Amino acid sequence: MPVCTAALFDVNRLTGLDLSASDLEELLPRLKCEVEGVEGGYVTYEATHDRPDLFSAEGLSRALKGLLGVEEGLRRFSVRRVGGALNEGPAYRPYVLFATVHGLRLDDEAIRQMMQLQEKLHATYGRGRRRVSIGVYDLSRIKLPVRYVEADPDAVRFVPLDSSEEMTLREIVRRHPKGREYGHLLEGKEKFPLLVDAEGEVLSLPPIVNSEGTRVTERTTDVLVDVTATDLRSAQEVLAVMVTSIAERGGEIGVVEVQSRDGVQALSLEPRVMTLDPSLVERIAGLSLEAREVAQHLRRMRFDAEVEGGVLRVLVPPYRIDVLHPIDLVEDVVIAYGIERLVPQFMPPQHSGAEDPLEVFSRRLRELVVGFGFQEVNNYLLTSEEVLYELMNAPAQPTVRVANPKPPQFTCLRTWITPQLLQVLARSKHADYPQRIFECGDVVLVDESSENMTREERRLALAVSDTRASLTDILAVVSELMRLMGLSYSLRRGEHPSFIRGRYAVVEVGGVSIGFVGEVHPAVLANWGLEKPVVAAELSVTAIYGLLSPRSLET
Repeated sequence: MPVCTAALFDVNRLTGLDLSASDLEELLPRLKCEVEGVEGGYVTYEATHDRPDLFSAEGLSRALKGLLGVEEGLRRFSVRRVGGALNEGPAYRPYVLFATVHGLRLDDEAIRQMMQLQEKLHATYGRGRRRVSIGVYDLSRIKLPVRYVEADPDAVRFVPLDSSEEMTLREIVRRHPKGREYGHLLEGKEKFPLLVDAEGEVLSLPPIVNSEGTRVTERTTDVLVDVTATDLRSAQEVLAVMVTSIAERGGEIGVVEVQSRDGVQALSLEPRVMTLDPSLVERIAGLSLEAREVAQHLRRMRFDAEVEGGVLRVLVPPYRIDVLHPIDLVEDVVIAYGIERLVPQFMPPQHSGAEDPLEVFSRRLRELVVGFGFQEVNNYLLTSEEVLYELMNAPAQPTVRVANPKPPQFTCLRTWITPQLLQVLARSKHADYPQRIFECGDVVLVDESSENMTREERRLALAVSDTRASLTDILAVVSELMRLMGLSYSLRRGEHPSFIRGRYAVVEVGGVSIGFVGEVHPAVLANWGLEKPVVAAELSVTAIYGLLSPRSLET
């Protein structure tokens, strides 16, 4: 978790209070911050990674004012539009957002806090500046509008921060300390991202380093903040945290509209609206509070909350990017109430501990299939669309994808298991034949009717590879499984591009589809480099379990 430092005198002037070091040692844990030490008028604390608004003295003081009742409810910021900017940046780092903060009163400690927040955001939400990078500039030295462009790394020169020597962009990456630290983010790129003002003066080489000419000093009263990113939502969230924290120094926020290839993009500081049922507080925390009491606790945590028809309409400030679900609001209610005030109570178990029936059923299925001479394999739930669809010559279907995946082999959650069985067979060509493998595991399907838009399903997938493997081999296994479970099944002719036409069928029980059997198409075998025929079946264990009677499950 990020370790941050704040000066006691700075916290006091921001809160308008006279807090002692011991006061902070008592209060910070109530905000989920762990105090590591107090020395020389400075408190060092560890903030949880999900509360970036507490990474600096400004956000910390804002939260303390609410907790102590000095200033409650939603923090209202003065916001105005200050002009536009142009995004012509590189496709590998496609997003840029800007905002300004005016009327600041800065000293050395205020600047230090600003830089601390910037670097902690870089390290956490920015993923080491790979996903998001932030720049802060003295606005008086910049002529608006600003342009985000891509530039020849050998043709553009400027003096980087903490240097007196003018360098090309490529020289900065190779020689400047920040260039050596973050230059890998631009490795192999023909063009580098660049921020320039209306007169062509360089502001920065994101995500590496700013220009020395735009350095923020104690004489600075207005600043420009930029965020370049690979993800627009992350850019919005990080910029909101940054500018709302800086604005605690007495400033007005300016929103800059950016004209990009995808239209106009700009920072939004509008609060998000959420609904909280007060009964959730009692169910989760055991606190029997009236709706008005819950609303008051939320206001102490710097939300706006009003009772409407027995539920709470809650306004979430833009810097609280950790609040994603009503359960997060319950947590803040408990914090405001005081965790130390909670009285432990013994809760008798609601039921005796027992293995989930589906797991018991799955284990029995595994034992049966092993008895048929199959070897169990286990694959990751994470895989790639290449494995699921491209190599299977199958059309893509709605799939849960990983945002900004690092390993190319793990880009999404699997929607069926058979492709991974072929992957195992492709890696096992050196082993003896016949090869009979299976896996009983979960897949994840997109389901917009579910709360989290997905649905997990347990599947049993089997594959046989041999010189003379045919559809009969896999049908014999499916037929025996159905018989042992006491189910009557039928086969319905179907077609699937991964399987040979006329050698693929849908398995049905009582008119309900529970899976398929088929002989893999030669083109798919060629994609995987397989030289022997493969037959496969994939059955929905979840569906089969739902069709069985309780008595049959007991036996």
